[in-house]
Amino acid sequence: MRAAVLEQPKVRVPVRDLEIQEPGQGEVLLDMVGAGVCHSDYHFIDGHMQPWSLPWVLGHEGAGVVREIGPGVTSVAPGDKIILSLDAMCGYCRNCSLGSPALCETYPRVPVTRMTLDGQPTYHIRPTFAEQTIAFADACVKVPDDTNLVVGCLISCGVITGVGAVVNRAKVEPGASMAVFGCGGVGLNVVQGGVLASAGKIIAVDTVPYKLELAEQMGATHFVNAAQEDPVERIKEITGGGADYAFEVVGYPALVRQALDSVRTTGTAVVVGVMPSGQDISIEGWHLLQDRALIGAFHGSARARVDFLWLLDLYNQGKLKLDELISRSRPLDEINEAFDDMIDGTVARTVLVFD
Repeated sequence: MRAAVLEQPKVRVPVRDLEIQEPGQGEVLLDMVGAGVCHSDYHFIDGHMQPWSLPWVLGHEGAGVVREIGPGVTSVAPGDKIILSLDAMCGYCRNCSLGSPALCETYPRVPVTRMTLDGQPTYHIRPTFAEQTIAFADACVKVPDDTNLVVGCLISCGVITGVGAVVNRAKVEPGASMAVFGCGGVGLNVVQGGVLASAGKIIAVDTVPYKLELAEQMGATHFVNAAQEDPVERIKEITGGGADYAFEVVGYPALVRQALDSVRTTGTAVVVGVMPSGQDISIEGWHLLQDRALIGAFHGSARARVDFLWLLDLYNQGKLKLDELISRSRPLDEINEAFDDMIDGTVARTVLVFD
């Protein structure tokens, strides 16, 4: 079984032949079909985030077909099509019971070693840059047999993280104005979330003209090139005082400050981007005293077993753009080229496909 394995930061990622164990209690073995290349994976390579342990098997966004189930698994069967959730959902802990299964308290978010390289452990959670993967059955969302998993894999992270931040977490009201700082794969889905929520003004902010063009395709109404003008002042001009909502979708503390600065009194800034390990966020305290709110959104506050299916329904009805998000498909061996495209800003999303 071949997989992309991070062996040390800031170098090209090799594809290695790994051994994979049979699924254990409550686990599922999947043959991967599609895996989206997300910036969160690259954060482990460029040092933005520290991997728990090395070597680390990369990937988290993906979809596949069940090959084998472990003892106790009744929710899925061999042959079922699956979109993976970032987190398993027990359904019984406090967070699951309160409607926040994306933050399930039961399953550990720590690396495991169900894969080995020449008998030595490699670390992972449920990697998708691999021909096969092991996942908890509770992280597997069964989808209809006619689902195109190469397209549907994007729902696993990028789509639900962006759309869910708007619809589930911020609960943007019809007619509200919103700014989106960062129009990469997730930011474009924040824009789509704004369209689905019937937001009035959807202001796309980026430094790459191509990404602003993509944001227009996804439904943004106004555009700010932050390399050419002050985004905070421009947002205030467009909205007449500040946006109702602003979403930081890059992962830098300075942009969180800009997002909060750009909302009006009683407005809300939402942190969606993955922040660098060990860094703090500094904000103007007076903003909070004016009833502004700063909140976070993990995985779009997803209820994966419900949300993934209605997102698929919207796609099938032509109300959610997924095909347009896929700029390029590549085989696993071209993982580094996929990262290069992402860093160069020439793609919305690359999908790795598996034979």
